[in-house]
Amino acid sequence: MNFLVIDVGTSSCRAAVIAGKGEIQSQSRGPVRIDHPRPSFAEIDTDRLWLAVQKLIRSEIEKHPGITFAAIGVSAMLGYVFLDKAGRSLMPAVIYSDNRATAETNEIRRLFTDETFFAITGRRPSPLLLAPKIKWLAKHRPDTAKKIAYIIGLKDDIIRRLSGHIQTDVTHLDYSGVYNVRKGKLESDILDALNIKPNLFPAPASATAIAGPVSVEAAAKLGLLQGTPVIAGSSDGTTAMYGAGVLEERTAALVSGTTDVVMMVAASAPRHINNALCLNSGMMPGSYLIGGPLGLSGGALQYFERLLQASASGLEEKIDALPPGSNGLFVLPGLTGERSPYWMEDLTGTITGLTPDHKSQHFLRAVMEGCVFRMLGLLDTLSQGQLQPKALNVVGGGANIDVWNRIRSDASGFEVRKLAVTEATSLGTALFCKAGLDKNRSLIEIADEWIDVDKRFKPHKKRTGIYKELARRFEAHIQFSRNLYLAQGKILKKKANAS
Repeated sequence: MNFLVIDVGTSSCRAAVIAGKGEIQSQSRGPVRIDHPRPSFAEIDTDRLWLAVQKLIRSEIEKHPGITFAAIGVSAMLGYVFLDKAGRSLMPAVIYSDNRATAETNEIRRLFTDETFFAITGRRPSPLLLAPKIKWLAKHRPDTAKKIAYIIGLKDDIIRRLSGHIQTDVTHLDYSGVYNVRKGKLESDILDALNIKPNLFPAPASATAIAGPVSVEAAAKLGLLQGTPVIAGSSDGTTAMYGAGVLEERTAALVSGTTDVVMMVAASAPRHINNALCLNSGMMPGSYLIGGPLGLSGGALQYFERLLQASASGLEEKIDALPPGSNGLFVLPGLTGERSPYWMEDLTGTITGLTPDHKSQHFLRAVMEGCVFRMLGLLDTLSQGQLQPKALNVVGGGANIDVWNRIRSDASGFEVRKLAVTEATSLGTALFCKAGLDKNRSLIEIADEWIDVDKRFKPHKKRTGIYKELARRFEAHIQFSRNLYLAQGKILKKKANAS
């Protein structure tokens, strides 16, 4: 049994053939172009993206002459496609990182407090959500807004082109800002307040549902077998969590890439959770994913590697030999702002404690530790809601740095497990395909067979105690940096006005 999986990320698009137990047989990769026609805009031409996806699919089929697929799965970054009544795109897709709707977000905040909005939707008002983007379109492109008949995800648009079916999934509604995550339905109070029509959103399917079969047209164009099931799937971040084994209570996962994301499963909707977190619908009935996106991590490490002309892999032994705290060096790694649990989007990175004795290895370890301290802040926020992981599964590029995993384990006080899987999103998509076809087995049962642990890192109790104290200092450090940044901004603004 083989699956064809497609994954559209922020930097590349991939197509892979995955065998029956999650083994990646082959993979093709191509670039993804994100357009920025104006400051704060982030868009994708869906026709151009579809041409790139077609090329990758053909490439994989050519590698396996005569191959047939049991199912096709798709994941993609969060992004929204606006279709007219005929199912045609009205404009480029607007992706999650598009920040054009800041003013509209502030309008939502005047209608709903952060606490009220979070209680309903499981997240804070943000220009990253769909709802303020819809309001922006209504204000700035009213002719386009009037023609919108359907709003679907970027992943759903690829499924539409493969099967002819217009659909979406629950995760994309989770990030819409108009969906009641606890009740599992669109929230009429928000829709009415924002003048958004509920019929713009197709009824959401589960990630394991069959969205439709491959159409005659797509089969002929791509060399696929007509009628092959296309699975509904989910967004890339959510899919990666399941590929990382976040299926049972008290297991958390860290997807460590350019930025970090930490999530864990809750069997029921927690009553007392901080709005610094995000609450998403889970794949198992009645379950939820809770956690949040963090700031720059791997991206910050790469920045310092370029700046210092040094690599973490080349200096790993020296980094590992340093004590907790990098000999007094603190680095706040959120060079592009901090997300959960701090939500200081405009904060810049800082370095404190610098002395002439600090070398490249100190800087690189301090960046790693700064990322881990931020993760501890999120885990502490989870614990306040009586949610405490017993283990942390790590995937992504940052999972391949052993010293970073040791820091994560020592600082958190629990086992860190580097998984054998290299492409958690692709594996998660294949898991959804398998579960969609095999109705007699649960996602948990399939994942137990497919997901293996490559390395385990146990915490060192003495270092755990040291890191707990350092984490408290980091919390004070980030608040100080925030106040300093705001004060500096006021001075610079005054200077600009004076000139």
